[in-house]
Amino acid sequence: MKNLGTMPTKASAEFVDSLNTVRLKEEEIVEAIRAALDSADSGECHLRSLTTTIQLFPTAPHKARAVIFRLQALAIMMERNELKDWMQPGGAEFTPAGQRAVIAAVTHHQLSLVNGDISFEKKSFLQRILMSAESQEI
Repeated sequence: MKNLGTMPTKASAEFVDSLNTVRLKEEEIVEAIRAALDSADSGECHLRSLTTTIQLFPTAPHKARAVIFRLQALAIMMERNELKDWMQPGGAEFTPAGQRAVIAAVTHHQLSLVNGDISFEKKSFLQRILMSAESQEI
């Protein structure tokens, strides 16, 4: 497994900036989510899904790092029920339009330091999802 470099225990503005300079494609985020879900479906531990994500980018550890932090920020928002307006009834899955809009936002929205943690700033992230969903309707 490739070395991901220094992973901070407490986030710094410089580290967040380094994550935000990594250019990702929506397909890369989708691929990482599918790989993580496949790991979870097979009963593998959370660490295995992280390893799977890292293996998707064998020559680009900076991309693996950026994907992991972006998906972690998404997971936190989902755990806090902050994306409920984009979820199917029952809250287990995104609506089809919601899924495309959320993936676009996760891929392109800037990460921030929120209370010392790397996250998406809630209000601007939700606005980004809305803008993405509206542009898909055209």
